[in-house]
Amino acid sequence: MIPLPQNLTYNHYGYTQVLKGKRYCLYEQNGIANMKCYELFKIKVRPKKEINGLILEEKEMFPKNEDFGKSAWTICDYNEAIEKYNELESI
Repeated sequence: MIPLPQNLTYNHYGYTQVLKGKRYCLYEQNGIANMKCYELFKIKVRPKKEINGLILEEKEMFPKNEDFGKSAWTICDYNEAIEKYNELESI
């Protein structure tokens, strides 16, 4: 399985992984002037598949825009983000 990377760029923002558990992940969002936000989301896995003879390995996925509000959240307070992460990861 290909895990989520420590650092990535998505939708013109940079992200740095803060915490990763068995079910949830928390990234710090970089690139917003004078504002620090965090992306908390349930880890989804794209299954292994074959496309035109090319095999794509099973892979953990960063959330899509439509996941926000359902299985992903933006939280702009570090302590609140950590608290929510701990709550969700312990369920």
